Amino acid sequence: MTAQNTMAFFWGVCLLTSGWMTYGEASVPENLDKSIDELKAYYIKDDHELHNAHPVFLRALKDLKVNLEEPEQNLLMSIIMDTYSRIFTRMENDSLDEATKERLAHVQEHLKKLKENYFPGKSAELKTYAETLWAIKEDDPVIQRKALFELKRVYREATQLRNLKNKERRRRQAKITKKQKS
Repeated sequence: MTAQNTMAFFWGVCLLTSGWMTYGEASVPENLDKSIDELKAYYIKDDHELHNAHPVFLRALKDLKVNLEEPEQNLLMSIIMDTYSRIFTRMENDSLDEATKERLAHVQEHLKKLKENYFPGKSAELKTYAETLWAIKEDDPVIQRKALFELKRVYREATQLRNLKNKERRRRQAKITKKQKS
């Protein structure tokens, strides 16, 4: 990982952490804020790559509320936090400076607590499922035949999920309409 990528991640974590905490009517805890600032001072000098209009996480966050429902938002946020954890673990392993290692561990601990408290879920399990599905060899004739054999059942399952989603939406709309009439 280049120093430029590392610096971009730090900007992202600063903005991301600030955004989460501000959104929740809270702020970044003072000791975390200090650790982030110290890490930024250590890793980020005058780097033009940070401002190249290619954010690491912020683009996903921009559309988060618009395009995704709450469970999906939580899943995405959990995956983002897992990604930060992997980045900081790598940075910690690569660092020779003990103070920097301690700051990275401190930031990771705060992100871990935030994830556990606000974004619990099964993101690791879902990620494993997704990776397994992405690894399927589409050009394998056996896989093609199995996929065809399983298609009706998968299609029915997808239809049932869609119907549940529509039913839930209608229920929520009816509840809102009832409150407006009251």
